[in-house]
Amino acid sequence: MRDCPACRVPLHGYEDVCPSCGTKQVPTKGSRMPYGTAFKPQEPGVNWTPFVLVFIGLMIALVVTMQGGWIGQVMRGENKMPDDPIAKMSTMDARAVLESELNKNLTAVGATKSTMTWKPTAGTADADGRALDGPVELTINTKLPDKELRKQVIDPIKPYMEKAKVFSLVMNDSASHANW
Repeated sequence: MRDCPACRVPLHGYEDVCPSCGTKQVPTKGSRMPYGTAFKPQEPGVNWTPFVLVFIGLMIALVVTMQGGWIGQVMRGENKMPDDPIAKMSTMDARAVLESELNKNLTAVGATKSTMTWKPTAGTADADGRALDGPVELTINTKLPDKELRKQVIDPIKPYMEKAKVFSLVMNDSASHANW
């Protein structure tokens, strides 16, 4: 807005003649623009502060909620897996445990006439297979009351077989004439 130079009446800038005194108006520097186009206020920008604060608040809430769950336990180092006792065994110790577990399982199912034969695998010297450090074959000759009881004998010893380097296990049942 500007004032009329003659009568000091406020004008809007689009009048050619002052409505109060009738004086012809002289345009100011620059070209004349229609009403409302001469002054344009700057459009407001986006205020990022609320968005940043909400994002930070959500991240804090996420970290706090994770602390109570399994992710928090992993972050704190809790519930680590216990060391595997089989991994610490030597081959000979694993074979001793395997033999004792087999004897215990065979006795528990009522097997009779049970014998175990440890043989070295093909390509190794003929010797007592149980004393070798390399891979061996184990043959169990027994008489089971029921042929399905073999699972109760063999399944509990399976974790020890790899450490004991027993890669071949043969079980012969003389009662059912079965070979597994």
